[in-house]
Amino acid sequence: MKILGIDTSSEQVSVAVGDDESISASFQLASDRRHVESLIPAIELLLRNIGISIHELSAIAVDLGPGLFTGMRVGITTASTLSDIAELPLIGLDSLQVLAHGVERVALQELDDAEIVVPILDARRNQVYWSMHRIDHSSGGALEEIREPRVGEVEELIEDLLDRSQRSVVLGTGAVKYIESLIEIPDLALLGERSGVRNFAFNAHLPHASTLVSLAAKKYAAGRLEGSPIAPIYLRAPDAEIQWLTR
Repeated sequence: MKILGIDTSSEQVSVAVGDDESISASFQLASDRRHVESLIPAIELLLRNIGISIHELSAIAVDLGPGLFTGMRVGITTASTLSDIAELPLIGLDSLQVLAHGVERVALQELDDAEIVVPILDARRNQVYWSMHRIDHSSGGALEEIREPRVGEVEELIEDLLDRSQRSVVLGTGAVKYIESLIEIPDLALLGERSGVRNFAFNAHLPHASTLVSLAAKKYAAGRLEGSPIAPIYLRAPDAEIQWLTR
């Protein structure tokens, strides 16, 4: 099994190839929103360096968002096109799930006394995207989604966390941006703060294609593939549409 993962939901472009046990190769680039110019060369470089063609892959996985609207569309369109060309299954996953499961790759030791992982992405306009995942310590720290992705004001997130009243690890661009407000919540820590780790192998506060591949490989192995065309997860209207309606 070899799965190509494509993640362009953030300012970073990342691609990876691997299966549910290991990542053969990965590549990331701080694209400065140049997703269109960066993505195809990144995929070509990755496949060339591990010596396989697109036709030797088992499936293609892509991040559906929520995230940057333009980046999401670039990634989904590219993944869909490659899927059609090579006649490969297409697997879509949400960015908050990918972000949450990334903690297993970078700082699992920080979850020893935590009950939930809360991925938070900056949605701008004083809003954030977030979901919640329960940590099953009896199965080695496996995560189970207990709050589906949503968007709201930062105050709504804080209220949600206070209502749940559980020991939490937060991560993501939204957690970093609003940590001064979030840190007031009892039993809450920002990923990396407990261990003093700042320099991860990749940016742990952004979704990454390596985690996307690992999650998609599990779905592929279990035969849980989408039977209809995948679509981006927006959660709210694009900024341009909001601005137009405001005018």
